[in-house]
Amino acid sequence: MDRIVIEVGDNLARRWRNATPEVKQAVSQEVDQFLNTILEKNAEDVWPFLEELRAKAEQKGFSDEILEQILNEK
Repeated sequence: MDRIVIEVGDNLARRWRNATPEVKQAVSQEVDQFLNTILEKNAEDVWPFLEELRAKAEQKGFSDEILEQILNEK
């Protein structure tokens, strides 16, 4: 497996540094799958795809408020 660098906000970077190796591995696998899915699509198809994901998450009860809570957790 190869490495890439992605810039993120300070809060997220701090949370990543403090995450357990198990959490980092699980997140890494999910990001790998997510990026593969996005990069297989044409550029004009990416935003509709992401909007579809957002709508599905919202239908399952996920919201911007929940995301903000998750991002603000220590």
